[in-house]
Amino acid sequence: MARSIASINTLLVGLKTVSSSLLLKLQQHGFNTNLTLGEEHEYTVKTLMYAIDNLAIQFLTITANRNQFIQRTSYNERREIESCLSSLLSCMQLTQEKLLELDHETFHCDPNHALHYKLDEQHYYSLKLHDAILYLDLLKPYSRMLEMITAQERIHALSAVLENLLNSNQGRPNEVDTELTDEQSSALELSQYLIHQAL
Repeated sequence: MARSIASINTLLVGLKTVSSSLLLKLQQHGFNTNLTLGEEHEYTVKTLMYAIDNLAIQFLTITANRNQFIQRTSYNERREIESCLSSLLSCMQLTQEKLLELDHETFHCDPNHALHYKLDEQHYYSLKLHDAILYLDLLKPYSRMLEMITAQERIHALSAVLENLLNSNQGRPNEVDTELTDEQSSALELSQYLIHQAL
């Protein structure tokens, strides 16, 4: 049980570590990070890197509560998440390694296709990061599912706090005509804002 989460967290830390420098390395090698990629050109290289970074942060937040993560996911789902994260990290590490191998004098970036380059006049190659979109898309449903669960828990917690505040209105609980104190009004506004953010 704990092994799958430990492995997932290790992969997430790896993703964060690699993503922190990979975008800069791509730019230093001359790759245009504003070129689009994906089936519907839904990413630029830059937004792809941000999406991976955000996904890692999101999953690290969700997996921080180990027991809840275990309860909300099946073993097969955790294995699928682990597999996708491993493949995503591999894409990034292989891209990083390839950038170290490329000689500035013998390769040229393709000005029209994201993450493509050529080593001679005829053959174009693509960096492995190009495949990261597939694994990112496979992880999105899990991310959304766990995000909704987290949002529901926040709403329940806020509702309980708000109910306690409203019921403690100077010893007059549940009076409809009672004026709210400043503290209760602020709590109500804050809870409405947070509920809106959670949704």
